[in-house]
Amino acid sequence: MSHRSRRFLATGAVLAAATSAVVTGAPTAQAATVTHCPTSKSTALLPTGQGYFFPNLTVSAAACGFVDNGAPYRFTIGTATSNVIVGGGQVRTHTVENLTTECTQVQGTTTLFASGCHAP
Repeated sequence: MSHRSRRFLATGAVLAAATSAVVTGAPTAQAATVTHCPTSKSTALLPTGQGYFFPNLTVSAAACGFVDNGAPYRFTIGTATSNVIVGGGQVRTHTVENLTTECTQVQGTTTLFASGCHAP
């Protein structure tokens, strides 16, 4: 193999390695506490009728197998129900299957109240 061919192959290998490093990038942050709950209930006050329907969650710690490893808290919910209070004091109920949400705080021991929830 000539010097020119080897140099071309070496340059190609360096370029391929650099490109793959750019594509993979840094890993995304992981939630400290991850748990699955069969059901949850939420209440949302959305005077305009728009926004995130699950800003908080009320769940059973036992049903979720909840172990507090600190924030952020990622919940997957089999069936999530939210009573959304919209303009004029009307309440609309929304049910979502297989909801994934991440929350900033959790309080309680047997019944947990998670707040600061958003779509991850």
